[in-house]
Amino acid sequence: MANRPGRSISPAFLLTGLLTGLLFALVEYVARVDTDDPQALVPLLIRGGIMGVVLVASMLLVEYYLKGRFRQKRFAFIVMVRALLYTLVITVWLLIINMIWLHLSLGLSLGAAALGYLGGKSFLINLVTVFLALVMMLGVLQVNSLHRKGELVNFILGKYHQPREVRRIFAFIDLKDSTTIAEKLGHLQFGLFLKDYYSDITDAIRQTEGEIYLYVGDEIILSWPMEKGLRHNNAVRCFFLMRDYMESVKERYIRKYGFYPRFKTGIHGGPVIVTWVGELKKEIMYLGDVLNTASRIQESCKRLGKDCLISQGVLDRLEDPHQLDTLFLEETSPRGKEQLVRIYSIEAPPNVSAGATTPM
Repeated sequence: MANRPGRSISPAFLLTGLLTGLLFALVEYVARVDTDDPQALVPLLIRGGIMGVVLVASMLLVEYYLKGRFRQKRFAFIVMVRALLYTLVITVWLLIINMIWLHLSLGLSLGAAALGYLGGKSFLINLVTVFLALVMMLGVLQVNSLHRKGELVNFILGKYHQPREVRRIFAFIDLKDSTTIAEKLGHLQFGLFLKDYYSDITDAIRQTEGEIYLYVGDEIILSWPMEKGLRHNNAVRCFFLMRDYMESVKERYIRKYGFYPRFKTGIHGGPVIVTWVGELKKEIMYLGDVLNTASRIQESCKRLGKDCLISQGVLDRLEDPHQLDTLFLEETSPRGKEQLVRIYSIEAPPNVSAGATTPM
């Protein structure tokens, strides 16, 4: 049985924690230079660096174990519980590291060091400050999750306010037998079915660096910048990771709904125009023949009896395309276009290189 897509703590996150810890240590050093309690720079940097690394690693592990537990929870509950857990984690590590540091530098017993740290006025101030900062940060992150990856930042920076051409890969992924499932389950249960399905495939999308462009009923449109989609065959690998995980949870879906998600995909890529559109509701829109062609390729899955179809233009640019188990099916012209597109079926998952591991 297939395992859920794996996740590991990326060195990039740990490096971010290290640099953040060093920055905070430097700020504290400068703030205390002309006070009654100045700090030595090097020891402060060591403590700050260690603190940054262990805090990032701990919070990523907390997120990993909380994954899926908040799926049905409300906004306020998610923000407050996460803020409390993070505050607890930060407090524990601050206590441990400062206890050890005071023990080694001043010769205090661990008990005395703990009491000295917890009894200080700065501890209570830091505790309240950290909690309030976390509530604000997590609230912003929850709101940001309503948008596509990077969309809010791009809007703030003014990116794509004027149409521009970019090169991207798109995968149109359509749920099989959705009409039958909806009729059997009814609208409410089918809605819950889709909600579980879209939630459960998230890890595969994240692991392959994909972006969710649109949910269109029972269809999801994924997108990658061209380089990311080709790297480690991400655009193809995503489909097979999704399928493998669905096989691993098949029994859970059958017990709950009597069905489990099966899907088909069409993959194509090339130049598209990207721009912000709308006034009452703003969003990034991609325009061009690439999307129409990807949609037509996906629609051909049922007719050709295949689950994963890809255009030759993308296939030829994948990493080691000749190592893939592919089958040429047809050369066709998308509706309204003269240029022919050669369509292949990918019959088996691509081999995953060691470098394809993705961060938590």
